[in-house]
Amino acid sequence: MAEWVRVADLSEIPPSKAKRVEARGLAIALFNLDGQFYALEDTCPRDEGSLSQGDLFGDLVQCPVEACKYELATGTCITFDAHVQTFETKTDGSSVFIKL
Repeated sequence: MAEWVRVADLSEIPPSKAKRVEARGLAIALFNLDGQFYALEDTCPRDEGSLSQGDLFGDLVQCPVEACKYELATGTCITFDAHVQTFETKTDGSSVFIKL
């Protein structure tokens, strides 16, 4: 059964920034897009790049290794045939949680 797992403090991820977090053995890229948080599987399936190290272009993140651009909300790559898992997020007080 899925449950909420605390992964970061709000202050750790300023707007338009990302942080790699680990929860239950999973590497997850956590993004703050103007106060809305998104969580994606951190590793690009095409080239093993860390999405948390990628550049943001609006609601897209570009893999730092290759030109794969992923939608933060869906995990869908808009430039190639690829997809990463997404995780539901919520904030409570000063903490960020993801649903695993």
